[in-house]
Amino acid sequence: MTIKFYLRYYTHFGQTLWISGNTEELGNDDPAKAIPMTWLNNENWYCILDIKKKKLRSQLRYRYFLKQGDGEISWDGEKQRVIGELPNKCREIQIVDTWNAAGEYENVFFTAAFRDVFFASRTGAKGLRQSPGKDSTHLFKVKAPTLDKNEVVCLLGSGLSLGYWSTEKPILLEKKGDWWTAQVDLSREGFPAAYKYGVYNSKKNSFIQYEEGENRIIHSESARNKITVLHDGFVHLSNTNWKAAGIAIPVFSLKSRNSFGVGEFSDLKLMVDWARSVGMKLIQLLPVNDTTSSRAWTDSYPYSAISSFALHPIYINLSKLAGKLHAGKLLPFKEQQKHLNALTGLDYEQVMKLKIGILKDLYELMSRDCFESEDYKMFFIQNKAWLQPYAAYSFFRDQYGSSDF
Repeated sequence: MTIKFYLRYYTHFGQTLWISGNTEELGNDDPAKAIPMTWLNNENWYCILDIKKKKLRSQLRYRYFLKQGDGEISWDGEKQRVIGELPNKCREIQIVDTWNAAGEYENVFFTAAFRDVFFASRTGAKGLRQSPGKDSTHLFKVKAPTLDKNEVVCLLGSGLSLGYWSTEKPILLEKKGDWWTAQVDLSREGFPAAYKYGVYNSKKNSFIQYEEGENRIIHSESARNKITVLHDGFVHLSNTNWKAAGIAIPVFSLKSRNSFGVGEFSDLKLMVDWARSVGMKLIQLLPVNDTTSSRAWTDSYPYSAISSFALHPIYINLSKLAGKLHAGKLLPFKEQQKHLNALTGLDYEQVMKLKIGILKDLYELMSRDCFESEDYKMFFIQNKAWLQPYAAYSFFRDQYGSSDF
């Protein structure tokens, strides 16, 4: 099986593109064994590989990365590049991909906040259910995360197979996961062929709009036993069709009766309830990463983090951590808790001193059960890359009383 990868990407001198995947031919997901791509022109890089077809019976995953002249790597933000089962007669796959920058605006709409909350009611329409056509020559794949209910992606273009740009009966795409897909037989069409995606209301059976921008172009001609897969990124629609009001706030200011002198992670639930009661849909938090370097009030600045991953221990709710079993350990500190909660501001140094002392006491009681739990073991495995250097840094900071050890 021959697979030809084409990636649309404009590079500068010194930059190179690479492809990595979950097969031996693609380096078994090891960037050090990734396959270099070849510059074709100012808009495309390519790579041609021979992969045993039996390996495609299970999904072949692959991903691109950009390497700078100094060796620095930037990964493509698209994590769903897969090749699944294909017709038996297929001997060649040509994949035309679009680079998905991790910071691409539309990617935010695939996060849990939008998928599970904001867009949960936008069930939408699944489009036209298609069975794999044995005569299909081209597979179109595109994303459109902001469609409203009953809206589906449609395909229009030049030539008979693409409907001669007719908005009366466009090709309706089928929703599969995050992708909208359509299989089309273009074996009788002339190339290059022009096409565009659009939005169609499946309930009213009416065309709504074309996507913005220039026509998309297919350069690859059809051939027997060959399939061309077009990963077209996102449908080019306006990015201003979703708006929401919200509030930006630091966690340390969310102090409640159950706090210990400072707003805590558990207080976020109260904030969410309030935001919903006044019609707000978003809460933006100041950084909540650990800033402990000197254990002085200067550590209270939330933008001086010592770790990109570790959360600040000051935000831990002690009663939830202790649970019913060790709740008695907190009783001697009730008066201090009331005093700190009554302050108009945050006494950062005093809160940290008390909390860290209590956390050390709870550690002596709870650490053994914690380290033997499957949850902790899994957490350690998944976070080992940052957890070990963070722990080492914190150990030496405390040993020498300085972050400049």
